[in-house]
Amino acid sequence: MPVADTSPRLVRAARRCVTALALGAAILSSAGCQRSLTAVRESGERAYREGNYTLARSEFEEYLGRSPGNPFVTHMLGKTYIQTGQTSDARERLLVAYSMRPEDDEIFESLCDGLLADHKYEELNRVLRQRTIDRGRMKDYMLLAHYAQLTGDDDEAQRALLTAARVDRGMSIEPQLELAKLYMKAGDRTRAVDRLRAAYFIDPKNGEVAQLAASLGEIVGPSFGSVPEER
Repeated sequence: MPVADTSPRLVRAARRCVTALALGAAILSSAGCQRSLTAVRESGERAYREGNYTLARSEFEEYLGRSPGNPFVTHMLGKTYIQTGQTSDARERLLVAYSMRPEDDEIFESLCDGLLADHKYEELNRVLRQRTIDRGRMKDYMLLAHYAQLTGDDDEAQRALLTAARVDRGMSIEPQLELAKLYMKAGDRTRAVDRLRAAYFIDPKNGEVAQLAASLGEIVGPSFGSVPEER
């Protein structure tokens, strides 16, 4: 039976060989186990839905580090930065996402959230006003009114809601209902009831209209509704 050669030189060579093989295996294992971009994105989305914003941030940052320029993931990272209090980073990411997808209403609204969170009120007002100029849809004026109220500018909110109602020609309940709430907040009962009557005319089954009317001592019924003045 042959005797194994255990000389120091051969032992050292064997150790070097084992080390090299182990390192090579680790590299191959690491390359083979790298998650797909789809897996990274889905993990980030799941973490965001579950409120684990630290993990979501890590996942979205990894995705963009490997594949920059995806507007959806850029958008999600911006939203995540808002949740983690990184408002400046959020604003920058959301501006990038918006530049890539300016027609996307969801991205635009997230951009507004980012500007609001970062206290960039003048820039927020500018992009909202530009949107109404560029598009002029009812929902654009509704969005302008929403953020005007969040920044404490009820006069601007009223103007935007009145414009939204005119653009819509009194066909949708949303501007009427929001105007009613705004007038109630201001203590203007007469105009609040007028707008609730218009809202009831548009959608008599809307439960919120009935609740608000009841809070003002009004009882809704067939005779309560009135044609919106914008018609």
